[in-house]
Amino acid sequence: MAEQRDRVVVLVLVLGVIAMLGIRLHVLDDEFPNPDIAGIAYNAELILDGGRPYLETVEIKPPGAFLLTAASFSVLGRTLEALQLFHFLWLCVGAVGVWWAAMAIHHDDEQPQLGPRCAAIGVAVYLVGAAMFSYNYSSWMTPAYALAVGATLRGMKRDSRWHHVLAGAAALAAVLIIQRAAVLALVMPGLWLWARRQQWPGVHPKLWAQWLGGALLVGVPLVLWFGVGEARVLFDAVVPIGVGADYAASADGSALGSLAAAIPQLGREFWWPAALVGVAAVATFMERERDLGAWFPGLLWLAASIVGAGLGGGRYYLHYLVQYAPALALLAASPALVRAGQAAARDSDEPGRVRARILVAVAALLSVAQLGEIGLGQGHRYESMARRLKDGKTAAQAAGAHIRAQTTEDDTILAWGWTAWRVYYWAQRRSATRVYKPLGSLTTFNTNTAFDPGEGIVFRDGPLAAQVLAEFDRHPPAYIVYSPSMVQAFGAKREPLEDFAGLRDRIALGYVPEAQFGDLRLLRRRPVPR
Repeated sequence: MAEQRDRVVVLVLVLGVIAMLGIRLHVLDDEFPNPDIAGIAYNAELILDGGRPYLETVEIKPPGAFLLTAASFSVLGRTLEALQLFHFLWLCVGAVGVWWAAMAIHHDDEQPQLGPRCAAIGVAVYLVGAAMFSYNYSSWMTPAYALAVGATLRGMKRDSRWHHVLAGAAALAAVLIIQRAAVLALVMPGLWLWARRQQWPGVHPKLWAQWLGGALLVGVPLVLWFGVGEARVLFDAVVPIGVGADYAASADGSALGSLAAAIPQLGREFWWPAALVGVAAVATFMERERDLGAWFPGLLWLAASIVGAGLGGGRYYLHYLVQYAPALALLAASPALVRAGQAAARDSDEPGRVRARILVAVAALLSVAQLGEIGLGQGHRYESMARRLKDGKTAAQAAGAHIRAQTTEDDTILAWGWTAWRVYYWAQRRSATRVYKPLGSLTTFNTNTAFDPGEGIVFRDGPLAAQVLAEFDRHPPAYIVYSPSMVQAFGAKREPLEDFAGLRDRIALGYVPEAQFGDLRLLRRRPVPR
């Protein structure tokens, strides 16, 4: 029996890994699927060169994704294919958290096979859900987010202080990747209260200090690396209260309305996990002895994740939704579903066997449909395959190669437009100013949500604009990389650069068009007269 149980667990895990590989290999590409990821790479390379974000770049995102990407470039080399491999391995770390969470909730000494089978289902569902999204901020955050919850539950179930320390470390690491993980401040205390009612042995006041100790193990080295004297700059980047309020206020519509609209979005993008959770709920209510309390951790986690994805004005962009994957996986890891499978496999005519077989058949058909979707190359939810020019390169790759051939390593460039700052990576050149991307710094934030197009962005004058002009005059860039995507992608009624008179005039007087690659126009600095 033990061998048979192991086979079931291994089979489910192997299928989950194969499905995950099927998703990620289909979208493996040598170009950034989103300009935000190019921004992550820009800061990562700055770190590897001895620089520090926020001091040398204007950035509102925390440093976690920068550091992870820097680690990938350092260990595996400076290629996007290697970065995607690193991201794949990092996603697998979150599977440990899902396994721990399911084992802590569903382990049963009288049914030793129950916990591992539940955990295996949860891991498989997590691997598929997490793999559907590209390596943007939320996707980098999700494994640490899952590990924090899994370590919390395992620590309370086993009375393990080391798991509590890990939970605190993983929680802060998640917040340092993207601030939406801050909802762990609700999830972890909520799990603590629930575990107290369950009378778990590891629920005691000391664990709060252990969580704090784990957070310090992550936070203190980060402060020392950044510099104690600049700790305030780092804190403002991790907790950008003013910028965050501005970002939230810029969203169209009400956050409550967006929250209501996010529910069907969840079912549409995660139809397989959501449907499995529905089957598990039916199986639970069909049982004579229902343990409805075991649903609380997953429901709390999912509710907090939905709120977390909407932090910042209820935008609910598609790539934020990966945050739901671990909680949905934990809900799908239902003992009622496992028991239905065991009942369906028996040859006896026990009452409920037909109903169990129907439930298992529905779950199996849903799983086959999900595998079919993945096999057809449609398993991803947020991935933009690169558009190629006639020579096989993307516009950013071609523009970068051109600039690299025409400049030296000491030269700088300046990118304007949503799609333009990919060129920094391909040209291997730095920005001439701290503002390497204008959106949200030299312009207002994009106001669109996931449910409406919003209003067009406009130029925003102020200290950053003055700083850009001063830095531009001290070290004029060798090239301007211009893209009209501010208008095309975000519906700006007027090109914001036209209203940035100082920069517009400098470009008009000092630069001439040299090349065009796709939507990217390269303007080269005029030779300085002798």
